[in-house]
Amino acid sequence: MSLLEGRYRYALRLLPASYRAEREEEMVCAFLEGAGDLHDEDNPRPRWSEIASVAALSVRVRLGGVGAAPRFFAWGQAVRLVAVLGLSFHATMSCVWLANTLKFHGFFGAPSGDYQTALGSAGSAERLRDIAQVLTYLLWIAAAASLVRGRPRAAKTTALLALALSYGPVIQSGNVLWNGGTKSVVLHSVLFVVPMLALPAGFHRDAPRNRHPWWVAALPVGAGTLLYVILNVLGSASMAQTVNWQFWSWIWPWLGESGLACLALLAASVSLVGTHLWAPARRTPSLPLALAILAVPVMLTHVFSLTFDAIDPATRTMAVVNVGQLIALLLSALTLIVLTAKTMPPRRVRPQPTPEPTAPGDDTGLPLPEDQD
Repeated sequence: MSLLEGRYRYALRLLPASYRAEREEEMVCAFLEGAGDLHDEDNPRPRWSEIASVAALSVRVRLGGVGAAPRFFAWGQAVRLVAVLGLSFHATMSCVWLANTLKFHGFFGAPSGDYQTALGSAGSAERLRDIAQVLTYLLWIAAAASLVRGRPRAAKTTALLALALSYGPVIQSGNVLWNGGTKSVVLHSVLFVVPMLALPAGFHRDAPRNRHPWWVAALPVGAGTLLYVILNVLGSASMAQTVNWQFWSWIWPWLGESGLACLALLAASVSLVGTHLWAPARRTPSLPLALAILAVPVMLTHVFSLTFDAIDPATRTMAVVNVGQLIALLLSALTLIVLTAKTMPPRRVRPQPTPEPTAPGDDTGLPLPEDQD
C-alpha cells in the first residue's frame, strides 16, 4: 500500500463502517486515479477539497434521506425536525415582535409617545434599523413557511438573509437590534445556532421532500398572533396599581423568549411521553431525539441567565423559577434520550455464514464422517 493510499483510507474513516464496506475500494481507486502518478518520496497528501467532500458525504450518509438505513434515516429525520421546529418557533416569536413594532408605529391605535424620537429622520440610521427590523421578522416567517412547504433551498437563503440582517446593525453600531444589550445577543445567538446548523445539515440532496399544506405553514402565524394577545393581556394585568409582585415574579420568567421556549419544550415532552405510553403504534425515535437536541440551547440560555446576587424577594423568586426551569429541562432531555434509545432502529448486523448441515440427531454441530463401504 502506498503512502497516499493509506492516507486516503484514513480520511475515509470519517464515513460509517457499513458505507466503507460497500464503497471504500471504489472511492480509493477514484481518488488515486485523480491524484496521478505520485511516489512516496513526494510525501503526497489528499487535497483539502477531497477531505471536505468526504466530510460532507459522511454527514449526508449519517443524516440519511430516501433509501438510507433505518438508523441513519431516523437521525436525519431528527435533524430535519430540529430545523423545522426551531424555525417555526422563531417565526412565532417574529409574529409577536412584528405586532409589537406595528403597535409602536400606531397600526393598532395611537403611536407610542416616543415614536417620533425613536423613528428618526428619513434616511437616518434609526429609520434604516427600523426597516431592517421589520424585514427580519418577515424573513423568519417566510423561511419557516418555505421549509414546511417543501422548499428547503428557499428556506436556507431566506434564513441566512434574516440572520445577516439581525446582526448587521449589531456589528455596525455596537447595539443590539432589539435594544436588549449583550445578554440579548447571546440569548438570540444560542437559540438561533442549532436550527441554523440543522437546516443545511439535514436538508441535503438526498433528504425527502415533504410538502405540507398551507394551513400547516400558517400555524406559526396563528400561534404568534394568539401569543401576542396573551402576552398583552398578561402585561396589562401585571402593570395594574394593585399588582402582587410576589405572584407575578413566578410568572414573568415564563414570558420571555427563553421561558416560552422552555414552556413549549416541556409541553411537547409531556405530550410525547403520553404518546409513548398509550399509543405504541405512533412511537418514533426522531421526535424525542429532535426535542432533546433543541433542549440543549434552551438550557444554555437558562444557564447564562442564572443570577445569585438577587437582593429583593421578587428577583430571588425569579431566580428560583429559572433554576427550576433548568432542572425541568434537564430531566426532560434525559427522558427524551431514554425514549430515543428504546425506539431507535438497531445497527445493521453483518450476515453470519450459514453453518454446514448436520445429520439428524447429531448435536455436536460438526459434519459426520462419510460412510465406509
